[in-house]
Amino acid sequence: MSLAKSQFFRFGEFTVDCEQRVLLRNDSPVPLAPKVFDTLLILVGNSGRIVEKEELMSRLWPETCVEESNLTFNIQQLRKALGDNARQPHFIETVARRGYRFIAEVKENSPTPVAVEAESSRISSVASLTSPKRSYLSIAALAFLVVGSIAIALWFTQRLNATSAPAVPILSKPFKSAKFASTGNQHAVLTPDGKYVAYTSETGGKQSVWLRELETSENIQIVPPSDERYLGLAISHDGNSIYLVRKNETDPPSSAIYRVMTFGGIPVKVIGKTEGWISVSPDDKQISFVRCNYEDNDFCSLYVVGTDGRNERKLLTRQNPFRIGDNQFSPDGKSIAFATGQSWNGGSDFRLVLLDVASGAEREISKKTFFNISSLKWLPAGDTLLLTANESLNGRFRIWRVLVGTEEVEALTNDAIDYLTISLDKAADKMIATHLSDSFRLYLASLDDVGNAKPLAAARSGLAFAHDGKVFYTGGDGDIWMINRDGGEQRQLTNSPFNDLHPRVSAEGRYVFFSSNRTGSIQVWRMNTDGSNQVQITRREGGYPRFITPDGKWVYFESGLHQTLWRVSTEGSDETEVSERKIYGSAFSHDGKFLAYFFRDQDRDSRLRLAVMSNESRKILRTFAVADDTFNRAGIAWVNDNQSFYYVTTNGAQNLLWRQSLYDDSPARLITSLGNEEIVDFALSSDGSNLAFVRGQWIHEAVLIEGFK
Repeated sequence: MSLAKSQFFRFGEFTVDCEQRVLLRNDSPVPLAPKVFDTLLILVGNSGRIVEKEELMSRLWPETCVEESNLTFNIQQLRKALGDNARQPHFIETVARRGYRFIAEVKENSPTPVAVEAESSRISSVASLTSPKRSYLSIAALAFLVVGSIAIALWFTQRLNATSAPAVPILSKPFKSAKFASTGNQHAVLTPDGKYVAYTSETGGKQSVWLRELETSENIQIVPPSDERYLGLAISHDGNSIYLVRKNETDPPSSAIYRVMTFGGIPVKVIGKTEGWISVSPDDKQISFVRCNYEDNDFCSLYVVGTDGRNERKLLTRQNPFRIGDNQFSPDGKSIAFATGQSWNGGSDFRLVLLDVASGAEREISKKTFFNISSLKWLPAGDTLLLTANESLNGRFRIWRVLVGTEEVEALTNDAIDYLTISLDKAADKMIATHLSDSFRLYLASLDDVGNAKPLAAARSGLAFAHDGKVFYTGGDGDIWMINRDGGEQRQLTNSPFNDLHPRVSAEGRYVFFSSNRTGSIQVWRMNTDGSNQVQITRREGGYPRFITPDGKWVYFESGLHQTLWRVSTEGSDETEVSERKIYGSAFSHDGKFLAYFFRDQDRDSRLRLAVMSNESRKILRTFAVADDTFNRAGIAWVNDNQSFYYVTTNGAQNLLWRQSLYDDSPARLITSLGNEEIVDFALSSDGSNLAFVRGQWIHEAVLIEGFK
């Protein structure tokens, strides 16, 4: 029992309980963020005196460089909680160009030392009455009691540890999840105290960052909406700062890490040219991040930099085609766990690796491999990692546990949800997880009336017209389907537990060529147009079919692993590379003479461009600037005259369809808008009258998880 009374400040109908750190209004709690409560304590503790802005900021954020707007935000939130008015204040007065003064009468109830002094006097009196000849006996008795107490304490601790394993709360409680908020929460992180969640939200095509108090469900916008896209979030271990990675959609695109105070303020740029995977060191002095140059000898690298943007240092590099994904400082700060691998060819080649920061030594954490690893988080003891990963291209993203010492791997979830990112509070008592679904569908429209496009079926990337007008496409289930232009005679052609993608139909309508990962990597397959006689025809490089020659002898395909152009006999022989040039979103003219594709000119300004190459000579005939500053690569579709082609760009929330002439020097011509949802693929019918496209959006949601038992 405390011998001293708690300290209170009382003003008007409010009471500040300093020990419990709570503001009461007529005995009812008023929710305040920690830094806002600290601001109130400083002001009421100096009531009647002007507290300079510099003093407030140095006390609220010691040894941290912050913008003055953070203090302004705190004052605004405090006035809101008190029901105060800045123009006619009853509590907080603004002193222009200086600071703030608490003007209400404050009554203080401070701790009194009376009880402490009385107890000390009683102990002293007893000591003075003790006979010297009994002192040795007292010392011996005291020693016995001390030793006995230690033994009992050790026994009790051992029993407590034995009965409380496992010590991590989230692993010892029954599985429980609840929806956190509405759609659009692509990224979400818990504050270390588990009381708040910082998350991104999208409205009207613009993204913003919000802070939500879990207990009250109150939301505060801490970064206003912008056209920039958020790639990742992280939070400091002291809970004071949020680090966010934002990317603009200009050409070439640029991204950077920014720091903003947890309860709002102006984002301050830390460092540029980064991917979305970042981690903050336990002492809050460094950030680990990934930078990908996509060059053969420097495809992706792992870096650390000071939280002030200084002392950037490269830790390791991966060569093409291997990239680096999420990375996390260990709880002791001595090592970094990171995900690395490649999934271009549809195989499962992602691994978990541990880097010793001081020596640079690497070792695999587990022998188990994945198709992709999305998110990592350490448990507090530093001996276990939680991660989100899928085992294969068609597999669900599940939450896994990996014991670092024993390499034991266990799946913690087995439901029908794709979990993408995870975040834990400091005690590992709660987890916020984001999951993903989609609304993509196949649409068909007359090229003259795209605004009245008709939805036909659920679909994914990959569609093609046959010469008779039928549409072959990848369904939402990952199989190949066929449907008439009027939506009738829908038919499933493949039925595989794996993914079958990117159908292409031969000119005479006999065969459908497609990609599948049935053998563990993406290979080209062939089947009859009714789905029968499915045969694998590539076994070496594999990739995605782009064109079948008019004579039906060859299939040209784009390598999934190296993004170069290959061809193979339609009977499955002579698999050879025909061009070492890297190509993206390639499309052949109907006569097979020309190949159009996207590329970035690294020797100039790295802006995206279009090139048209002769299929016979492999020489580039023309290059074109892409029509817009922003871009969403949804492929290329040639007109049947073999003299022009279409492509799609994204401008803000609109997807625009452009037509580029091969021989005309004029810029591309805007044809129409395809709406404000993402376009992932499109195709023209052979007669040029119809446009088919796959359009939809990724739906991000967040859930709060409190146990995995």
